[in-house]
This record gives sequence, C-alpha cells and structure tokens, in this order.
Amino acid sequence: MKDTIIFFLCLIFAFANVQAQEFPKPETASPEATFYTYLDNENISDPTKFNGNVKKVIRTFKEYEQGGVDAISLEKTSLYVNKNGVLEKTVRRTYSYGIEDSKEITYHLEEPKADIKKDGNRIEKIINRTQAQDDEHLYDVDLQGDDHYVYENDRLIAFYNNNDSISYVYDAKNRLTSVRISESLIAEEYNEEEDVVSYMRSTFEDKGLEQVYYINDLPARKIVYDKFGEVIDVYKKTYTYTSNKLLEKFQTEYKRYLFDYYEAEVPIEKQKYAEFPRVETNDSIQTGTFQYSKTNKITSYQRTKGAEEETYTVIYDDNDQMHLVEGTLTFYQKGRLVSLEVEYEYLYDKKGNPSSIRSFYYLGGEKILHRETTFEIAYY
Repeated sequence: MKDTIIFFLCLIFAFANVQAQEFPKPETASPEATFYTYLDNENISDPTKFNGNVKKVIRTFKEYEQGGVDAISLEKTSLYVNKNGVLEKTVRRTYSYGIEDSKEITYHLEEPKADIKKDGNRIEKIINRTQAQDDEHLYDVDLQGDDHYVYENDRLIAFYNNNDSISYVYDAKNRLTSVRISESLIAEEYNEEEDVVSYMRSTFEDKGLEQVYYINDLPARKIVYDKFGEVIDVYKKTYTYTSNKLLEKFQTEYKRYLFDYYEAEVPIEKQKYAEFPRVETNDSIQTGTFQYSKTNKITSYQRTKGAEEETYTVIYDDNDQMHLVEGTLTFYQKGRLVSLEVEYEYLYDKKGNPSSIRSFYYLGGEKILHRETTFEIAYY
C-alpha cells in the first residue's frame, strides 16, 4: 500500500552557532510600513549611525509578564563596529526564563563561500549546501539542492534551488518593480510492503507576486498575490504623498479567493479571479494617514481596518528627537471590540544616542511595563 503525502520541508534549529550562509535579496518598496520602521529607525537600531566613534553596542531587550515585574524573555545583542565605522560582527543570544536557548553570530564583512561563474555582464554565485552546513546541522540537502544567485549588471535577477525560484525585474532607474516567487513541491511515496521511501517533485508553480508602479519617482501603486494552502490573497495598495514627498495616505484593498478554479499553468496575476469563490470579510479595506511637523517628522499616525483602529501621537524633546509615542489600539479580543492605551518612551545619553526604550500599556488605569530595551555603548 502506498501513502502519498505532500509536505513542505523546513528546518528549525534550537541553537544556531553561525547564521545560515546566503547573499542578500532585494525587496520591493513598502511605504505602508513607514510608521513602524520610524519607531525603530536607523539611529536606534544601527550603531554605525550613532553619534561618536562607536566601538561596541550591547542592546538588551526584555519582555515582562503581565504586571511588568518578572522578565519572561530576554535578548542580548552585541554589535561590533570597526574603526572605519563599519558594522563587523553581531552576536545575538536569546534567553527564556533565564536559560539561554539560542546563539547566533553574524560576520557582516564575510561573504558566503560560493562558486562563481562569469559570462559577460552576468555573474552566477552558487552556494553548495552540503558544504554550507556543519556536522551538527547537516541534513539531506539533495532535496533542496544548491542555491544559485544570478546577477546581471550587479543586480540580482534570479535566485533558485530545487524547491524555490525567485525572479526580480527592475525599471530603467534601477528600481525593483516585480518579484515573482515560484515553488516546487515534493511528494513522498512510502511503499509499506518494501519499506521504501521515494520522492516525486512537481513542476514550478507561482506562489506569490509583488508588483510596484512608480509615478514621479515615488511608489504610487502596489499589487501583491499570495497563494498558500487552498486560498489566494490579493492586496491592491495605493499611496499618496505631501508636497514634500512624504507619505500622506495609503489604502489597501484585500480580497481572499478560494483555490477551486486555479489553473497551475496560468500566471498568478492572470487567473480569472472574477469567477473564483470569495471569502467575505468585514475588514477588506485598510487605510493609514500621517501628519508631519515643520521639520518633516511624523507627529501622528492613524490606521483603520474595519472596526479596528490604531491612533498614535508622537512627541519630541527639545533636540527634536522622538521622546514619547502615545497610542490607542482598538481591536477584537474573543469576539469583543476592546481598546488599549499604550505608550513608548525613548531616552538618550549626552551624545544623543539611545539609552533606553520602554513600552507600557494601561490596564484598569494602571501603567504597566511591557517591554524594555537598554543600550550600553563603548567608544574608541
């Protein structure tokens, strides 16, 4: 008797010594993430942007149990900067209830070991996955195969192995305008009588697609197709800007389709979605709006999604650095619409570098510590 199972191969390490070897992959512009990247801007997360001749930064993150007293998780990240102001190494350790459960080391100036093939303006870099894994983490890479990175005019235009294939398209101004993701699934066949396992691989099919359209050198529209399981999600996003080219408003229209009439040989963006069964939702439209100060810094942000809403106000100190972010979150919890007041506090040292970031929430009128990040900075 044969049992056929379609499965996705994935590997999770409880303790990793060195970050997996790979080359960076570009991503399409996502202006709607502006506010959240603003809260963790490069002057906070990137030690090479700090004031002074920074040598090392130890960033300690704690998350507290309800009540804000005992830490349930801790992450300690050490970032090393060389004398030229370049990030050289990152060591990240995580702890749960005081016990270290992972350690990750990244050497930022070291490229992965790869075989390189050149043909005119095209370069292909191949990472041999058998060599990339140490003995402790060695697994059957024959199913995944080697990773191939294909560059043209120094731009990544394709990535592929046996499981995944990604293509990248750029416009005349070198902006990434399209990312298509395809996948090949594996069927495992187990012959119980002969006690033998064999594998069959499908042809590559579209898994996702992102397309960005620019107007006046700014992202004006973005469409995202995401296929998983038996549904396909389609997001259509639009962006408008102030006269200073700052994002003023974005809107996302979301639709979910059932997989019933999907044709594998047809590109994901050319499917006949008008004929597909729909999954109706009450939050199919999401809108975000921004306001700015005279120095072009965000002073307020509001996001609505159906009945759910986030509203934030940003307060700056005398040095025009972000000091307090006060917010109200309205969301569904166990079928009921509830509201939660939150606050983020940013403090700085004499050089203007971050010394601590703390987040709070209010429960029954009481201000409770939720998360805390502290910074220890050493200089040359």
